[in-house]
Amino acid sequence: MVTYQNLITKSMYDKQLDSGKGTLLHLCDDVIQQEVKEVIVSYYILMEQGKATIQDLDSRCEQLIKEEFGVECNFDVVDAVKKLEKLGIVSRDSIGRIICVPLKRANEIIGTTTEEMVMRAQQAPAGS
Repeated sequence: MVTYQNLITKSMYDKQLDSGKGTLLHLCDDVIQQEVKEVIVSYYILMEQGKATIQDLDSRCEQLIKEEFGVECNFDVVDAVKKLEKLGIVSRDSIGRIICVPLKRANEIIGTTTEEMVMRAQQAPAGS
């Protein structure tokens, strides 16, 4: 978490000459990218290693980050799983372990969700 906060601070410093609105947009973009990365890493671990408890998934995600990038982190797996559940990409078995749908199905779900968002945006009345 400290590393992420340092990254955000550096990003803010690098954009200090930008307008207040531009800085806010950059910050929002950085946060969204971090959220997406957490979701992707969580799904990847489930896809590769199978069902997991929330604790196992958390430690596996943190281990992957440490092995691949050489940094320790406090991975927010609970938030990532909530997002995946909301999308319908993961669910829980009878004893509470998290299970993911196959990659092809996840792509179909995400594709449908993206298409729905675009259609809603196109159907929205001007000025709303």
